[in-house]
Amino acid sequence: MSASNKPLSLRERNRMRTRGDILDTAAELLSSEGYASTALEVLSQQAGISRGTIYAHFPGGRDEIVREVYLRIADAVYVRGISLRDPLTDPGARITALATALVEATKEPKGRFYGVMGPDLVSALSDVMGSTSRSFEELIARDLKDAKDSGTLPEDAPTEALAATITGAIRAAGAAAARKPEDAEPAVAAIRLLMDGLLIRATV
Repeated sequence: MSASNKPLSLRERNRMRTRGDILDTAAELLSSEGYASTALEVLSQQAGISRGTIYAHFPGGRDEIVREVYLRIADAVYVRGISLRDPLTDPGARITALATALVEATKEPKGRFYGVMGPDLVSALSDVMGSTSRSFEELIARDLKDAKDSGTLPEDAPTEALAATITGAIRAAGAAAARKPEDAEPAVAAIRLLMDGLLIRATV
């Protein structure tokens, strides 16, 4: 058995579980209380973990934890978006799948802060924010190019500008689901209608 396939020791599994518990609790606090109220004392109490243990996992304290929470959700949204998008062939459906991935995350208690961030949180994450949006924008631009190639989008359509606009609409859908989880499905439906309208007009 190679080193990479070697089962994790009990200590390693416990360490990963503790780290996950810290991040899960921090995500819920960020969503319900905001960045300013996600103090290590509160996080320690909510997670049932000592501050010393928290620092052992995250020497950088609150800001390191916030970054890890953000990046974990961002990565999950991207992976989910790809898994929903790749089996589809219709450009509108492929783009809507990306919206679905974001909305699925932001409607949940642990992901709501990802959809609606206050200025203090934006400042704390300024150097890592937007990676998933940029990746989605690139994928959308690719799907729009496919639509051009298939004749369902005019040749002179500004693909990059449209991709940026649609990405903004997807972010708005994520924010809507974060504020009111019951609006998650209508938010995705709105993206689908937007795409259907764009592509239908191209064929008239």
